Amino acid sequence: MTIKAWLGSVVELEKAAIRPWACAAVASLLIAAAPAPAGERYPPRSVLLFVASWCAPCHAEIGRIDAIATAAAPYRVMVVPIDAGRATDAMMRRVPVGQRWTPGAVRIAEIRADLFGDTAGLPFSVAIGRDGRRCAATHGGLGPARAAAMVAGCE
Repeated sequence: MTIKAWLGSVVELEKAAIRPWACAAVASLLIAAAPAPAGERYPPRSVLLFVASWCAPCHAEIGRIDAIATAAAPYRVMVVPIDAGRATDAMMRRVPVGQRWTPGAVRIAEIRADLFGDTAGLPFSVAIGRDGRRCAATHGGLGPARAAAMVAGCE
């Protein structure tokens, strides 16, 4: 189920005069139904660069992906789209296949709840340490210097 479809079902529930707590319960069930990630919580020793088709700075980050990846070494840079559609597909075609991480809609909702709690939105990136957990984050456009600083803070 896509996030858009899920949101549509929640709106339909609200229109049907179901109490707000029931909508929250349905949302919890949908998120809880996602399979648990195997092994680490997130790809270890990586920088997750969250992008969306509507985010202008995100397009600029993708244009600098090679320089960002070089600066983040030995961590690998993984681009994670948080929206879906033709515009996102076109944007992701600019990203080398080995640098794409495209979890399903339910997992994206889980990631947003876990990692986006202290941010207003995009651009946003996090570094994931050896243990598969967040060890650094940056709000604003990611460039080579910021990527290197994030990795240095994790090692």
